[in-house]
Amino acid sequence: MSSVTSADRAPILWLGSAVACSGLGMAVHTVREFGIPGVFAWETGLAPVIFVQVAIFVLWWHARSARPTLGLVLAATGLFLLVGGAILSILPLPFLPFAPAQTVNHYLSHVILGITQIPIVVIPLKLRRLEGLVDRSKGREPTQG
Repeated sequence: MSSVTSADRAPILWLGSAVACSGLGMAVHTVREFGIPGVFAWETGLAPVIFVQVAIFVLWWHARSARPTLGLVLAATGLFLLVGGAILSILPLPFLPFAPAQTVNHYLSHVILGITQIPIVVIPLKLRRLEGLVDRSKGREPTQG
């Protein structure tokens, strides 16, 4: 039976925390903008995005060989929320199907959303880089993906 070391657990804890931070930021934004009912409203995007992020994280956790690719996918979800959710959706752009409020309170909601996406963008990329360095130090080819 193999023992799990803290070095094995650390990436799981780091990435799990990043997923939780992303979801919490999205939940705070949703509650500030739409109230508690917005948490359960499919059209706010909270439930589907969190479901997708958690599912990708669980796959990443259990499919070690797919970690580089799944980490990039998680980073992409965070980048999507950062650029699309926190930045573009606050601008009064003509192609948006809504007119975003131009208030300090609304801006603050989007600042919170944006800041909480940074860990899920950065941590998977750092883990991917560290894994590549470990592979090279052990004389293995870096994992593709």
